[in-house]
Amino acid sequence: MTLEERGPRADAELDPWGLLRIEKLLVGLDGVASLKIVPDGRGGIDEIHVLSASDLGPKQVVRNIESALLAEFGLQIDHRKISIAKVRGAEATAPLAKPAATAAAAPEPSRRLLLESLHIERSAGQKVTCKVELLEGGSKYTGEAEGPDFESARMETAATAVLNAVQQASGPNVNLSLQGVSRATAFGRSFVIAVVNGAVRRETISLAGIGKVLDSPEEAAVFASLQAINRWIGER
Repeated sequence: MTLEERGPRADAELDPWGLLRIEKLLVGLDGVASLKIVPDGRGGIDEIHVLSASDLGPKQVVRNIESALLAEFGLQIDHRKISIAKVRGAEATAPLAKPAATAAAAPEPSRRLLLESLHIERSAGQKVTCKVELLEGGSKYTGEAEGPDFESARMETAATAVLNAVQQASGPNVNLSLQGVSRATAFGRSFVIAVVNGAVRRETISLAGIGKVLDSPEEAAVFASLQAINRWIGER
């Protein structure tokens, strides 16, 4: 019997804590080849063990997991409960390899832009310039933006720099504009939420992403913007 045939009531009985839905979300993240979730028996998560073959560093993989859980389920998990094991690509994919007949029909990997660097420079007249460098495959894209030197404006400037870089990667048929950036506090932690408008021909969509404030709110705004945009361009 498939999940569709069982229906939501049967799913709730077989998976009372919703771990299957969480696992389905996390295995779709960049940097997660496979994982094991250890429940705490009280409806929460005790440990998440991840096998990664991505070029992403363990710190970024953990950030992606934290942001995805918070955005999709409103679930916050201590980063110390997430362990990342990195292996070479061949070792990670061998246990997960599909039979030859199905592997040939597998879809190509989704597009995903990764942050290479973020530079923030303050200048006279209370101005700030943000410069980001994004990587996609072997290509690098640079975006810059300038704005006033106060926190909310700096976050918007950083997010705008990301959009300018993504615009270069996406070409003239894609139009991106920043709807807004906001900082929020939840569960004793600080997050930045970015909302981006994307348009291709007559299709327009509102995109949202969230980034946890670790080093700076500007960095969190960059990751929030990338999360929103990567979901969209990955689907296209």
